[in-house]
Amino acid sequence: MVKPDVTDPDTGRNIGGWQGRISAIFDEMGTLAIQWDSHTLKSMPLTHITWCEEEGMSWSEMNLSNDEVEPATTRDTEDDVTRTIAEIESKSSWLHLGGEQGKRIQEIVNRAQDHDVFAVFRIWHAYLEEHLVFPFAATVAEYQRGPVRQGARVKVLDITFLDETYGTIVAVKQKDGVYELPLCDLKATGADVEIQQLVEDYAVWFANR
Repeated sequence: MVKPDVTDPDTGRNIGGWQGRISAIFDEMGTLAIQWDSHTLKSMPLTHITWCEEEGMSWSEMNLSNDEVEPATTRDTEDDVTRTIAEIESKSSWLHLGGEQGKRIQEIVNRAQDHDVFAVFRIWHAYLEEHLVFPFAATVAEYQRGPVRQGARVKVLDITFLDETYGTIVAVKQKDGVYELPLCDLKATGADVEIQQLVEDYAVWFANR
């Protein structure tokens, strides 16, 4: 257990009372690697997890000096830790993007009770149906096999359906024809800022899901 008034060496946050298991001992440095137990992980502030994700650092473990900790009684199992880490990762994995975009994507992903890919597909699809305003102008950002070519300017007319492979499909108009394209392949270059942002957030999620 971390002794009272000990602070995180990276953030200065008070971590007195945090508890975990020693996973490594560095005698030459007089430090220990501690993997936090499930109780500490569950009570860990989201701001701390967000900061760690943005900085590319681990929030599930920390190195501390030997004199900053003291023995404690085990209060969970290693399986509890594994399950808790998985739960937190499913709700924070997009924060590594940093900034507001990561937070926006994470907020939408967290709406899915089940975090399998198609469950999140459905959440995104419903969110897009609710918030996109049609029509809007866009540019085809990715290679297409059909008559609409990469770089083409199109008018996005509406959402048509949800595909298990390509995600949300939209109807677009180019010259005299109407075609269907994956929304993730478009950039809403001629839309309002809010629409541009939403389409870009969705494309980033789709590319990195």
